[in-house]
Amino acid sequence: MKKISPILILILVSCNEKNNPELEWLKNGTLHNKTITDWKAASDENKLATCADFVVNLKEVEHQKYTSIDEMKYDATNLKICIDEGTANNNYADNMKIKEIAVTCHILMVSTE
Repeated sequence: MKKISPILILILVSCNEKNNPELEWLKNGTLHNKTITDWKAASDENKLATCADFVVNLKEVEHQKYTSIDEMKYDATNLKICIDEGTANNNYADNMKIKEIAVTCHILMVSTE
């Protein structure tokens, strides 16, 4: 399988004139520097797109790359679920940055593999 770089993904998303449904989920993530309160009010699409950015960056920190869009979407979806479940029905983390919770979820997810 060919490796897909984050830059290539951005080019595909930004240059593709047709709205490719396979890449639509990558667009419009705006929660990177927001709080959990903002996360709770955001759409699932925004959450997933933000998580896609997070997982790509976390892979790069680990000196790894995604080999497919499906693999990236799988990790982004699991990260979104972790953040949603970890912050639902409580207010203890409402003022924390989403990226802090994302890193915590990532550590938990990697340690259980």
